[in-house]
Amino acid sequence: MFKVSFWSRLTTMCLTILMVSILTGCGDGNKSAKVPKSVPEFSLTSLEGTTITRESLKGKVVILDFWATWCAPCRAAIPHLVTLYETYKEQGLEVIGISLDQGGATEVIDFIKRNQVPYPIAIGTNNPITKDLGNITSLPTIILLSKESLIEFKVVGFNAEIGHKLESKIKELLAN
Repeated sequence: MFKVSFWSRLTTMCLTILMVSILTGCGDGNKSAKVPKSVPEFSLTSLEGTTITRESLKGKVVILDFWATWCAPCRAAIPHLVTLYETYKEQGLEVIGISLDQGGATEVIDFIKRNQVPYPIAIGTNNPITKDLGNITSLPTIILLSKESLIEFKVVGFNAEIGHKLESKIKELLAN
């Protein structure tokens, strides 16, 4: 009797935790994280050698995409980000890919060429930006900045729903 009761309670408890997790969005890669209101000063160097700073991006709506070549959700997000970039760049959208790969630039450059990524890519490993924006450790982390460099949207993970929310927010910010 004790074993049935114990296992029954354990199963119920596990199912409850699972349901709460699903209903609150925990563990599905679709949770928004707490973010600072404005992006701190930063400096990145693109793979082409261009310096990218917060100041150089002012006046543009900016997607900062923290990603890695080994990350499957990151690879799934990139075609969507390319489409957004190509659709809205003339209206003032900038996309900056920030690779957190540990292997160095060669692996990233090969990936970018194979996948024809048209927007600037920088190596973010060991750059303070990952700590300054909330200790970015989960990938992909996508941060959307307003024209005034205010953080308007931050999400960890990627799926179709996130893609739609991101595009909707971009349209809103570009209209202002």
